[in-house]
Amino acid sequence: MQTFELYGTGWLVYIGLGICLLALVSFKIQKLSWNVKFAIISLLAVGAFTPDMVANAQTYAPLVISALLKAETEGSEALINGLIKLVIIWGIILSSALAIRHFWLARNRTEPA
Repeated sequence: MQTFELYGTGWLVYIGLGICLLALVSFKIQKLSWNVKFAIISLLAVGAFTPDMVANAQTYAPLVISALLKAETEGSEALINGLIKLVIIWGIILSSALAIRHFWLARNRTEPA
């Protein structure tokens, strides 16, 4: 795959700034319940960090951005397909995390006999 010279550095900067954004949002919504806070943070993380191939470029970009670029040439169906992918990925992550947290808390609440 042929990419531009600072492709890796660009992704590292993007991921670093994205993590800073998630930390700032997490700090701002710290008074909400854990479930709501995790839902918001995971939605932002999935939207920002899910990679997708850019059309006609053989490089990766965040799915939201590549869906917007595809929407310019293919129409709104490309944007809807990208949003469906994001919702599916977010749903899997959210339901898995909530299930793990539920079983973890349930196991720790039981009193040994």
